[in-house]
Amino acid sequence: MHTIDQLLKSRLIHRGRDLAPPGTLQPSGFTPLDQLLGGGFPRVGVCRIRSTPGIGELRLLLPCLLSETAKLSVFISPPGSAYPDFWQARGVAAEQLLSIETQSVPQKLWTARECLQSGCCNAVILWQEAIRLSDVKRLQLAAAKGQSCLWIMQAQPTTLSLPLTLSLRLQARAKGLEVSITKRKGGWPAGPVCIGWQQLWPDLALSSAIPNNSRPLQPHHLQSI
Repeated sequence: MHTIDQLLKSRLIHRGRDLAPPGTLQPSGFTPLDQLLGGGFPRVGVCRIRSTPGIGELRLLLPCLLSETAKLSVFISPPGSAYPDFWQARGVAAEQLLSIETQSVPQKLWTARECLQSGCCNAVILWQEAIRLSDVKRLQLAAAKGQSCLWIMQAQPTTLSLPLTLSLRLQARAKGLEVSITKRKGGWPAGPVCIGWQQLWPDLALSSAIPNNSRPLQPHHLQSI
């Protein structure tokens, strides 16, 4: 019969606190979220955000997009056009942004892999609902080669377990966003934590006098998510 110490030494069982961390982190720009994440977003890997489109998911990634101004931020098949004035007003130059439209899932995934492993992209953001485990593994290899990070945007829940570096679930709240960690490398699910929009984008935060936490999207919101 094996003792616990023998099983640990032979790596047949693992302690949760011994899980490998995801590598280098970068601050998210939001202190409550950094505390939840243990330092910030991964600089390298494949991450996922699940949310209703247009609730501020790209605003949450703004600090990441600004972290390396010498590299590109690539949008693959976004649901709307990138509104230049919004990005330039927040310090993202037009030449740092590249939006690519593709016609099929294989084209999307090929484009994402090429961008990730090129070494010239700070972040790649892909809008794609259905994705296979084998696809994520190939994307992880491409991200490691190019030292870049892929963010997969999804609206629909899935029961498929994927080898993601980080997975977040976002929900709209009266004052901003509620963020929960549903999966992460080297850690456990955590949250939720609330990220307030009042100071940065007061037009997206409802007054406390209004009980309902939903708000109709305006056309300029759709252009600048």
